[in-house]
Amino acid sequence: MTYVVPQVAGVFAGSKRALPLLTQIMLGISAAVRSSGIYALIALFLIAFGAHSMRGNEAFRLKIDALWLRLPVIGRLAKGFNAARFAATLGLLANAGVPILKALQAAAQTLNNRAMRADALDAHTLVREGAPLASALAQKKNFPGLIAMFARLGEQTGQLPAMLERAARQLSGEVQRRSIALATILEPLLIVAMGVIVLLIVLAVLLPIIELNQLVK
Repeated sequence: MTYVVPQVAGVFAGSKRALPLLTQIMLGISAAVRSSGIYALIALFLIAFGAHSMRGNEAFRLKIDALWLRLPVIGRLAKGFNAARFAATLGLLANAGVPILKALQAAAQTLNNRAMRADALDAHTLVREGAPLASALAQKKNFPGLIAMFARLGEQTGQLPAMLERAARQLSGEVQRRSIALATILEPLLIVAMGVIVLLIVLAVLLPIIELNQLVK
């Protein structure tokens, strides 16, 4: 965009014929990149610097993490990964005889996503006030309903640690399957996208040459 396309434009500068629409669009993009590219890089740097500076702001991180969970595909993966870690830690601590309140608080600290961590700490407060674990987790929309369902089964059968570990295994397996499927789809999509971009650039260069050849003939 900054070298090849301008060279092509120079070749056809003396031609009185109108350039193909695709070539005109490519030349316009090239001109915009050459004239405003440095300002775009500065803006990207400032945005990145501002985002890095805001990482220490807990309220900002909480909003970003909550927004992350609402993304169509990545959000489900992040939610499942964090929920699996939470359930596995909680089940392990409960199986070791740690009181449920301490286990719940410790499991909440393993969550990378701050929105889910806040929900886990809210569930800790509800359990401390007398609510069942399953009921407290069911009220938190950021947690998959699978955890609340297995926690309810564990409370009813007296096998809470085993049920939490089972929920963790199921969530981990689901995250792994989704990750493999996403990687399988993403690779050919990226190849096709890059191919389309290269094809458009090549066509933008070749179309004027083809028209000139036809004119000469």
